[in-house]
Formats: sequence, structure tokens, C-alpha cells
Amino acid sequence: MKILFIGDIVGKSGRDIVSSLLFDLKADNNIDLVIANGENSAHGKGITYKIYNQLLSVGIDYITMGNHAYSKNEINDYIDQMDRLVIPYNHIKRSSDNYYKIINIKGINICLTNILGSVLIGESSLDPYNAFKDVLEETKDLDIDFYFVDIHAETTAEKRLFMEYFKDKAKIVLGTHTHVQTADEAIIHDCAFISDVGMCGSYESVIGRDINETIMSHIDKEKTHYTIAEGEAIFCAVVIEIDENTKLPIDIKRIQIRPE
Repeated sequence: MKILFIGDIVGKSGRDIVSSLLFDLKADNNIDLVIANGENSAHGKGITYKIYNQLLSVGIDYITMGNHAYSKNEINDYIDQMDRLVIPYNHIKRSSDNYYKIINIKGINICLTNILGSVLIGESSLDPYNAFKDVLEETKDLDIDFYFVDIHAETTAEKRLFMEYFKDKAKIVLGTHTHVQTADEAIIHDCAFISDVGMCGSYESVIGRDINETIMSHIDKEKTHYTIAEGEAIFCAVVIEIDENTKLPIDIKRIQIRPE
């Protein structure tokens, strides 16, 4: 069994490259399940109901989020209809129980969940370690073969520590949020891990944001509107292979496709 996880989709350029590549990527890699982080998919912050349905329509099965989960107010109006959306358990604004999904693929029950880090993440209501302990406790009576965690956090150290602490329960721990794909993918004690999957968004940008606007905002200290970069996009993802007999990951590979 193979799972494709797509890194943070940033704005229209990110949505467009996912739409253009996903069909062939699924076929070429014999993918059984596609999950993507969509917390930046609506103009860089949050997601809308329209974009949620658009991402599902191009072949994504489940969408995880992050600190910008509630940046678009309409999410509260549609949250009950977005049954393939996973909100971080410890998001300070979480208003529903869709912080995990049980996914059955080829007889394997995977619990997909989403956790915010606490370092430099202002929207987290609880540190990631106690947050995931709560998830484990609340799902302990369910038939789960292993947990798949999107750990949406700022620092590589926090993400690595999370994986080391929970590697006996969480057999897939993938970092998101920083938008720069790291090169530390590995199977560690039967746990597939990478510090950050990277992003799908404009290649000539500051992690998806317009370069000039970012300079004006951060260096010149001017008041600006958050502007997403345009232009050709980079596509970042990982493919995890699961042994269907042992129900454990046996391989993780990075995918990075840059504009020519």
C-alpha cells in the first residue's frame, strides 16, 4: 500500500500544480491514498468550502490543516459538511470533533490526526505531546492499526522530538508548516518521518508569499496586505509505502518537482 502526502498547498499556484500533476503521480506511483495539507490553500491563509471541494475533486482524499485553519470565517458555517477535513486537535479555536479520521485501506485501519506545535505557534491551546496523549486516550477503544500524524510546527527539533516520543504508536509522522522540504526522510523504529514535506506554491517567492511585499512588510516595516506570489509553482510531497502484512511503513521517498 502506498500513501501520497502533499505538502502545504499555497494559494492558486499551489492548487493549480496539484491539479495538473496529481492524476499522473497517482498512476505512476500506484497510490492508494492521497492526503494534503490545505491550510494555506485559500490565498495563503485558511480554506474555503469551494476550495475544499475543488481539492477533493482532483483526487485528494483527506485534507489536514494547521494554525490558519480558521482564517476564513466561513469554515464555521460549513465545518459539519467538510467530513474529509482534519483540524488540529489543539487549535485554540477548534469547534468540532473532526480532529481525527479512521481510514481503512486494504484492511489496514489508519487514524489520521493533526497536531499543532507549541514553539512560535500562537494558535495552539496545548503542547503537542499532551495533545496527542489526549487523542490516544480518546481513541483507545477504536480498532486502529497505527496513527498517522501531521505535526504542524515551526521547528525541526520539536517535530523530531514528537516523533521520537511517540514512534511506538504513530507510525507516520510528517512535519508541515515551514514550507521548505527537508532532506531527513527516514524509517526510524518502524516510523516514517520527515521534518517538513515542503510546499506546493510559487517557486519564486518567500515560502509562497510575494517577495516584494514581504520585503516591504518585514524589512521596511510598511503596512501591507498579505500577498501570495504568482508564477510557476514547486510541488513537494512524500510517498510512504506500507507493508500490508506487518502493517508497518517500509519506505518513505521525497518528491520535489521544480519549474523548468
